[in-house]
Amino acid sequence: MCGIGGTAGLPPDPELLERMAATMHKRGPDGQRTWHDARVGFAFRRLAIIDLHERSSQPQHLGPLHLIFNGELYNYREVREELRGLGHRFATEGDAEVLLHAWAEWGDAALDRANGMFALAVWDDAERRLTLASDPFGEKPVYYAHAGGGLVWASELKALLLHGGVRRRADDEAVAAYLARGAMPAIGSSFFEGISRLPAAHLLEWQDGTVRVRRYWRPRRVDAPARPGEAASALRELLLDSIRLRLRSDVPVGTSLSGGVDSSTVVLLSAQLAGEHTRHAFTARFPGFERDEWRYAAAVAQAAGVAEHHAVEPTAASLLHDLDELVRDHEEPVGSLSIYAQWCVNRAARDAGVTVLLDGQGGDELFGGYPATAAYAVRALPWRAAARELRRDGRLLPGLGASLAADYLPEPLRRLARARTAAPYASAAAREASARIGPVAVGVWREEPDPLRRQLLVQSFDSSLPHLLRYADRSSMAWSREVRLPLLDRRLADLALSLPAELLYREGVSKRVLRDAGRGLVPEEVLVRRDKVGFEPPQRRWLAEEPLRSYVADVLLDPRARARALYDAGAIERDFRQGAWRDPAGIWWALNLELWLRALVEQVPGAAEAAPAPAAVG
Repeated sequence: MCGIGGTAGLPPDPELLERMAATMHKRGPDGQRTWHDARVGFAFRRLAIIDLHERSSQPQHLGPLHLIFNGELYNYREVREELRGLGHRFATEGDAEVLLHAWAEWGDAALDRANGMFALAVWDDAERRLTLASDPFGEKPVYYAHAGGGLVWASELKALLLHGGVRRRADDEAVAAYLARGAMPAIGSSFFEGISRLPAAHLLEWQDGTVRVRRYWRPRRVDAPARPGEAASALRELLLDSIRLRLRSDVPVGTSLSGGVDSSTVVLLSAQLAGEHTRHAFTARFPGFERDEWRYAAAVAQAAGVAEHHAVEPTAASLLHDLDELVRDHEEPVGSLSIYAQWCVNRAARDAGVTVLLDGQGGDELFGGYPATAAYAVRALPWRAAARELRRDGRLLPGLGASLAADYLPEPLRRLARARTAAPYASAAAREASARIGPVAVGVWREEPDPLRRQLLVQSFDSSLPHLLRYADRSSMAWSREVRLPLLDRRLADLALSLPAELLYREGVSKRVLRDAGRGLVPEEVLVRRDKVGFEPPQRRWLAEEPLRSYVADVLLDPRARARALYDAGAIERDFRQGAWRDPAGIWWALNLELWLRALVEQVPGAAEAAPAPAAVG
């Protein structure tokens, strides 16, 4: 796991490359290197996970090919053996060298063999071509911008913004949509004007000043079992193998455990493979909060034989203390304070000496876990089965109407709905601008005739999951931790997205096949849960507590914030005087946005953002 960045097109600036690498010190505390030729420059920070020896530092070089790589190739041993059979010889025990040799052998088709998470850059000196690639789900980020006639790119926005040709300017549409609705930018863009993000499963090729971006993978339909028991067995077998690969590490591995079905299943299956190793699990808990999940997580930890179950207890007071650092670490606004809980869990893992965490993210998107997805499942069922579900639970009817409206409602009516549901703390101009911004486009998934599969694909690649993965990357890298997600294995995605709707949703139960796969391992009290939580803090209560409540008002009502004309100062003043925020989510969006504007847009990066560069390794 690392931080990567670089430039292409103009003669590289060695000092800029060093500064880009240094500003990503949290992503890679174990070493720094830069490299350049006449056209391309690389900046690299290392977090050593596999082959801790300095020989596995980067960039890696092989003939005309030069590679830097952020992430993990989980099946590197299998790919290495295949390459050895083809005559390749290796000098390290690491996965970066394997990836470089695979690229030399197969070109970008090497990604078809890669089971992993990654953002990578390959410079082919013979072809004078730079290739950037993102992993199938976009777990590891790479941002890029056109600057000074060339291309600049990095794992972190702060590194990108060091380049003098990259404008430090907020995207007005992204700001309005977030402030009024908590909406995130389309996955191929960012909160910064002119800075793009390479979407999941995409390649960017730069050659002679020309940029071409294309998708290299999408889930395929496979022959999936039609019977519940067979489907659950197939899923458990694939998930076990996915976990087996993701347990490969030369540093300690633990788990992030929320107490929901997804992370609980990962923890219990991991216990079957972990042998005698001391196992750690980390859970955010909120005593006295009705949605605290500690009792579920504790039951799972006991069933799994977890030796060290760490309780992480964020509070409103700790949030106030950590808020500035949280905003800088995340680089873009976030949806809710659950991200703070996630950030604290990764800090606890750092304090416990656990470098790698397995997590259950991706289960809701691939297996239909969100409440609103039930309506799409009903639409995908045979009509008799759909009628039974509707008779059984009349609460599905409003969701069914909402799903049909999302697909077929004319844009003028959608705009009206967006305007009426805007947060009260956004100015009239911001609310109006937000209403003009439509929902996430379904893009390449529009051709999918099955409404449930189409919705799961959109959630997995365009709406929900990409943003959750951004949060996970930032929260983990803030503490130099690596998060691995066994549910985001291409083989699992192919299976999940090929299953009939009745195996995902049946008799009012979501993620049915995943629950069945965990049966006999996961405690029944977890399997029968119907609520959707996941490290959810008491956000309303926290924001109403002093001194956090007064801090919010001080930030949003000072002259600096008022001058932006983004916020409705009158609404903020009224709620502050009355002692309660009528829209806790909305006031968080306003606070997070204002702090982000001050820390990332208006502040010029300097020495304070970068740790001293360690001695180069290798």
